[in-house]
Parts: sequence; structure tokens; C-alpha cells
Amino acid sequence: MNQPWELNPELTTDRLKQLASLIREVRDSVVDLHDEELGDSARSTGLRAYECCRNQIIKASQNNHEWPWLGVVKDDGRFTFSIGSVPIRLYRGTPNSPEERRLIPCIEAMSQMSLLTVEVGDAASILWFFAIEVDELRYVERVTFTGYLDGAQVSCWEIPLDEKVAAFSALDKALPEAVPTQKAPVSIKNKEKVEQINGPNNG
Repeated sequence: MNQPWELNPELTTDRLKQLASLIREVRDSVVDLHDEELGDSARSTGLRAYECCRNQIIKASQNNHEWPWLGVVKDDGRFTFSIGSVPIRLYRGTPNSPEERRLIPCIEAMSQMSLLTVEVGDAASILWFFAIEVDELRYVERVTFTGYLDGAQVSCWEIPLDEKVAAFSALDKALPEAVPTQKAPVSIKNKEKVEQINGPNNG
């Protein structure tokens, strides 16, 4: 099975990692806001995570300085964005079992695929997806970039994600020893010296 960049040079590892990091950051931020007491459910959080990812990708595509290669093919319905000229979609689930309806590209994506360079050959017809897998707390566990051609998986690359850094140290970690410091000298100013400097107190 070929790697994505072997099938299309637009799909570089740096671009895929940058998008995977954005997707993970957005989804995890949404999960942090999950509030069952307020009435949140797995469904509401999932929908919000998808919508926030969609909107943040659209926003990033407008930043030509940091994301010059990112575009939007269709901003609603079957949301489709692009890396260079390659249409991409995203879904939550495993990379080897997308729902059959996801394998039907939108008209805009089909038009975009027809414009791909001759050099990529049959790879122009590959449907590309970011597949997002979550853990039991709904945080992103894995992001895989996968491609399908005529219903068969032809590429699959699990994108390495940077490890999260814990915000707090372990509670059982020994605290550093206290460093003894000398007390600051404290003295009462002589009244006569004060009056010589400031003049006698008139009131």
C-alpha cells in the first residue's frame, strides 16, 4: 500500500501533520467544554466538534501566510477542503471502514479532481479522508490519512501526533528543599536625624 505522498506530491507529511494537529486541538478543546449537567450528550459534543473543525479549517484557509496550500472546495453539506488541488474530507471513525455514503464525492470535488495534473494518473480519482479516532473520554487518540479508489483502500498513514505535556507535576513528586535566607535588617530612625533631614515636624 502506497503512502499518500507517493501517490500525489501535494500530500506532504508536513501538510498532513499540520492539519492533523489543528483537528486534534479543536476537537480536544470542544471536549474540554462538555457539560453533562447543562445537558450535553455524546451527540451534541460530536456535532460541535465537527462544526468547530469545519469552521477552523475554513478560517485557516483564509490565512495565506501560514496555510498557502489549504483551500475550501465546499463549505457546507459534504464539507470538502483541499491540500493544493487535492480534495479532502474528514470523519470520526476508523480508517478502514468509512460509511458507504462518504465514498460519494460532492459535485464540486469531482470537478476539482478532473483538474488534477496528468502526472498523478489514476491517483486523481482517489477519495482522501482524515479519519479521527477518539478514546473513551472523546479526546483524539489517532488521526489517520487514508485514500480510497473505486471503494478499495489504496493508502493509509497514521499521522504521528506530538505528545501532550501535562500542565501539572505529579502530586507525589518531592518538593525542593527550602533555602534559608537572612532576615532583612530593620531599624528605627533616630528622631533627631530625621528632623535634621526633613525639618521639624510641624503638626
